[in-house]
This record gives sequence, C-alpha cells and structure tokens, in this order.
Amino acid sequence: MTATPLLRSLVVILSCAMLAACGGTSTREVPAEAPDTMFTGDFITLDASRPRVEALAVRGGRIIAAGTRAEVEALAGAGTRTVGIAGVAVPGWADAHVHDADTRGQIIPGEPINLRGMTKPQILQGIAALARTAQPGELISGEGWDEGFFDPPVFPTAEDLDAASGDHPVVLSRIDGHSSWVNSRVLRQADITRATVDPPGGRVARTAAGDPTGILVDRAQALIARVEADGRGGAGDAVSRARATLQQYARLGYTSIHVAGVDLGTIAVYKQLLAGGLPVRVYVMARGDETVGHYFARGPEPDLGDGQLSVRSFKFLIDGALGSRGALLTETYADAPREHGLSMMTDAELDAIVKDARAKGFQLNVHAIGDRAVARVLDAFERGGVTPADRFRVEHASMVASGDVARFARLGVIASMQPVFLGEYSRWAEDRLGSARMRSVLPVRDLLEAGAVVACGTDYGASDSGDPITTLSALVAGRSADGAPGGAWYTPQRVDVDAALRCMSTAPAYAAFQENDLGALTVGRRADFTVLSADPYTVPADELRHLTVRSTVMGGRVTFEAGVGSVVRP
Repeated sequence: MTATPLLRSLVVILSCAMLAACGGTSTREVPAEAPDTMFTGDFITLDASRPRVEALAVRGGRIIAAGTRAEVEALAGAGTRTVGIAGVAVPGWADAHVHDADTRGQIIPGEPINLRGMTKPQILQGIAALARTAQPGELISGEGWDEGFFDPPVFPTAEDLDAASGDHPVVLSRIDGHSSWVNSRVLRQADITRATVDPPGGRVARTAAGDPTGILVDRAQALIARVEADGRGGAGDAVSRARATLQQYARLGYTSIHVAGVDLGTIAVYKQLLAGGLPVRVYVMARGDETVGHYFARGPEPDLGDGQLSVRSFKFLIDGALGSRGALLTETYADAPREHGLSMMTDAELDAIVKDARAKGFQLNVHAIGDRAVARVLDAFERGGVTPADRFRVEHASMVASGDVARFARLGVIASMQPVFLGEYSRWAEDRLGSARMRSVLPVRDLLEAGAVVACGTDYGASDSGDPITTLSALVAGRSADGAPGGAWYTPQRVDVDAALRCMSTAPAYAAFQENDLGALTVGRRADFTVLSADPYTVPADELRHLTVRSTVMGGRVTFEAGVGSVVRP
C-alpha cells in the first residue's frame, strides 16, 4: 500500500530529526584507523541522504564508513576481515515491548506449556496427558490460551478442567497474561469462594449464583500466588534460561528488545550475562515496588556493558487487557453491558508517579489498552508538564479515541504498539466493542499521520507470535501471525514498507534514547543489522510473511546465522 504524501513526509521528517542528532552521516570522511571488519552486500540504511550502500566498515562495533564496496575496501588494513552477507540487510530490528519469554514454543520441564492456537478439547487432552505422568500433586501450568479458538468462543470454567486434571492443581494463563483459568483444586487451595472479595484492580469471575467460575482477572491472580509457589518445585537455572531466551530473540532477527516489567532478580541475571556478551541489547522497564524503590534511590543505569543493557525506565499498569474485559473503556463492553473494565491506579497516584519519574530522570511507560485508560494517561502527562524530551510512553495504546490521536504528537508521547494483536483482535474484539468502536483499535497509521512516534513490538509471550516478520506483515499487509487476513477495520491502518521498517528500528531506538547509536546504518552508529532473505521493498505485501532471517549482527558481532544457529562471534 502506498503511503500518503503526508505520511511519507512525516516519516522523513522524523527520520531526519533522529539522524541529525548524530552530528551528520557523511560516508566519505577517511577514518583515522583501519576497520577491523568490513561487511559487504546490500544494505538498506534508512538514511534519506543515502538509502542504500554496498559495504560497511566497522571498528570497535561502530560503523566508521558506509558506501560503495570500492570506497570501503580502500580503507581496509592488513588485519581487516571481510564478511559477505547473503541477503538484504536492514537496520537491526528492535522489539519495543516484549517479555522475557521463551520464544521457541517448546515444552520445557518445569516450565509452562504453550497453549497458543489450541481449541479447548486440545488443551484438555494435553492436560490429561500431563496429569498421568506428573508427580502426585505437582502443579500443571500453561500459557497462551485464547477463547477465540474455542467453540463457542466463551471463557472456560474450572469444571472444564476438573475431569482432565486429576489431583493436580492447574493454572493456565490467558494469552494476554491478564487472566488465569484454574481448576477447582486451585480454588480450594487458595480459599477462593463466593465470599471472596474482589481485590482492587482485579475480578473473580462468578456464576449467576455468585460462585467462582475458575477465571481470575488481573490482580485477582495474586490470590493464587501461594498455590503456584508451592506447586512449582525446582525451576531451571535462571541464568541459563535467560541466556537461551535472549539467543532465541537473536535468532528471530532482533538486535534489541525492550523488556516490559523486570524485577531486581532478572536485572541481576542480565548483569551477570554481560561478562560473556549479550546476544541482544536489553532495554529494561523496571516494575514492582522493590525494584522501583531501588532505582529511585540510586538513579538510572543507562549504558551498561557498552550499550548492551540499559535500566532507565519504569513500567506501571493503569488497566488490564481487552480480551479479559479488563481494559478500561469509556463506554461499556458490548458483550458485558455493565462492565467498563478495571482501573489499576487513581489519577492522584499516576500524577505522583509522573512527578517522581521526571524529577529522578526516569522514563515512564504506562500500560494502557482501553480508550479511557489511554485518555487518563495522556491527561496525567499533560497535567505533569511532560515534554518530548521526557519520551514518556503509552504501552499498547490498543484503543485510541479520535480526539486523543493528535495529543500523542503534541505532547511528544510515544505510542508503543503491537500490530501482531491484529490476529487476536480479529477473533473477538468486535464482540467486545461492537463495530462502531473498531475504528479506534490499533490506529497505527492515524498516529503516524498525526506526527506521533510509533514504536512497534510484539508483547510476546502475551501475543500470538514474537517473530518480527509477523509485525512487518501486519503493518504492511494486514496479515495475522498465521497469515490470515485481519479484519476490514484494520485495512485503513496499513502502512508502506518504509514506514514499517522505521516503526521496527528507528522509532524503538528513539523510544529508548538510543537514536544516536541505533535505528539506521550510518557512520557513528553501532553496527546492528538484520539480514533478510529478500528485499522487503520489492516483495509483494501479501508475501512478506514468507521472508526469513539469514543472520543477525549486533555491534559487528554475528549473533545468529541460518543453518548454524544462535552464535556470538567476535
């Protein structure tokens, strides 16, 4: 789909503004020292002054020259090694909102099973099989179920699980992570009854008679924390798991990920891994009272391990998820006329957080999915005097009222969005919202045309896929993770390949204060790039989903090669 002149001009303006911060993009200045590595091939730079180059000269992980092969070869020294790339390179892809989830979808001992795309009978058959082999009383856990694949597409119950689970407690997290499906044993162990009071920001789903159904929404999931802790037993080594997970992100073509909601323990693991080099750059959104308090007292850590790890932002939640009816809406849910969703904090609490974050030099990233939640966050940012320099973010912005679109640009608030939700929302969102409100769902193009920065990610493991190819396909072709066309409501929000690539690299770099280092292939920036099997500008939109990642390079290091696997080479 061809971008409108306005959209294309806005993209160029944004790109040039970000590139200008680097102090120029000249490719003809002769570097003082010879490159240690020269990469040759076909490079898409996302630099308006020189969109394509044939070679990059790299020293110390940064690009010191970019141009024709002859220009760059003239700089080589005796120790320069040459690496040819097989494919077309784009500036390294970044996931602007992801979780430290295993992207392989494999069953790992002691870890939750992957329920994505399963029907209810398939899930129950799998639970029954696990119950027959698990140790007596051992917890069975899973994640990723979506009632959109059920027939009928309604929330399941504890009774559904009871026949399959035997004497095992079962906790199955919905795809969005904002609700859990549990069996009756878990309800008994957690003492959840008709007398249980809904916690603030949470809901125990109930029958007409008031009995718990087995669905716990948002903060009601904390009611089963003790049951989960008692049943998990020994988990695998945290460092090994984190290393394997980060390697999987490199395999998918990522050079950076923004991890949403990280505690002190996980940050400590990332710091431990720095000694051997991280396979992807990690931008942390710290979450939790202990973690936030720790960093408020000590200040940001913006550049650990020479740009591999950054801790300078906080994540807070103001509402829940649309699928669980926890997203905060202005009008009631179409399929639950008495429900508006859940509010996780008051305006006064949000105002205090905005004030404190600005005073301490931290970026604030607020989870807001429903249109009312998004409006409240923008209101708080405006009351707090937030400026573009703060780079505060709305995480998800899944529903944006038409009157709030322009406010993102005016306030300089970044929309951190996940186009892969196209698949999930096309399964059930119209039931939740009614057709009239679907125009406000995932308004990527509207926000870009208004001049806002849109940084894209996947929200994996709370989504159908963590693969950036699905993000590209959703943005340009309106295709879901399984390749199916999304709803007609999304068609007006599609963008062209150029805008999509910027949403996947340039904008996330800006959203992480890293535009001087990342987001384009120009002199002075880090040599981070993703090598694709074909040129995305020439591939038909509906065929983009068939692109593959040939290799991933971070700071001049090859972190993945197709046919070799996840590697980290000097």
